[in-house]
Amino acid sequence: MKKIILVFVSSILLTSCMFTEEIYIKKNGSGNYAFKIDMSEMLNSMGGETTKDSLQKPKVLDTIIFFKDIILKSKDSIAKLSKEDQQLINELEDLKLHMLVNEEKKQMLLDFNLDFKSLAELKNIQEKINKAQALNDKKSNPEKDMTFNADVTYTLDKNVFSRNVQLKNLSTEELKKHTKSTSMLDGTYRLIYHFEKDIKNVSYKYAQISADKKTLTIEVPMDSLVKNPKLLEFKVKLK
Repeated sequence: MKKIILVFVSSILLTSCMFTEEIYIKKNGSGNYAFKIDMSEMLNSMGGETTKDSLQKPKVLDTIIFFKDIILKSKDSIAKLSKEDQQLINELEDLKLHMLVNEEKKQMLLDFNLDFKSLAELKNIQEKINKAQALNDKKSNPEKDMTFNADVTYTLDKNVFSRNVQLKNLSTEELKKHTKSTSMLDGTYRLIYHFEKDIKNVSYKYAQISADKKTLTIEVPMDSLVKNPKLLEFKVKLK
C-alpha cells in the first residue's frame, strides 16, 4: 500500500493534475480541510500501462488511510527529525487519505482530509502533509523532500477571512531544491471555500461566487502559482 501511494505522489511531478484546496469554514473558525489531487489525466495518457506495471494491478482500489497509523509505525524515524518537524508531523495525527483508482473508468484520485478546531491548525498544511507523506518511503528523508518557498496561513477576524502568504527567505541551496522539485508541476490549482455567512465581496478580482453567496471558487495555472505564491493572497468580507 505504501508503495502505491509513493508511485502516485511521485507521478504528480511528471504530468498535468488538478489540485483542489477545499475548506468548509464555520462561524467559530472550525471546519474541514481537504486537499484533492486528480491524476486521472495521467492514467489516461498512460493507457493504464503504468498502473498495471507499477501498482501490480489492482484494477480498482478504494481505500482510506489514517495517518495516525503511519505516524505510529514511523515513530523511530520521526524521533530522528528536528523538534520542529516532529511537531509538524504529529499535528497531522487526525489526517485521513482517501485513495481511489479505477482503471476501467480512468480515475486516479487522492483526497487528504482533516477536521480542524481553529484555522491556526492549517498553517502550512500542505508542507505538513508533504513531510508526513514522505514517511511512506523507507528510504526517503523528509528533509530532502519538496521545499516550499512560502508560509500560508488562514485567519477569520469577525467578518473578514484572509488567506495570507509570506514568502520565505530561502538559502541558495533551498532555492535550488525548490526549483528542482517544482519545475515539472503543471495543471490547475483550484480553491473552493465554503462559509456559513454570505459573502459580501472578495479582493481577488476573478473569484467566482455561488448563487447562494456561500461559496467562492478561484482557479489559477499551477506554474503561475509556483512562480508567485502571493497570487492567492486575498481577503473575503462576509455579511
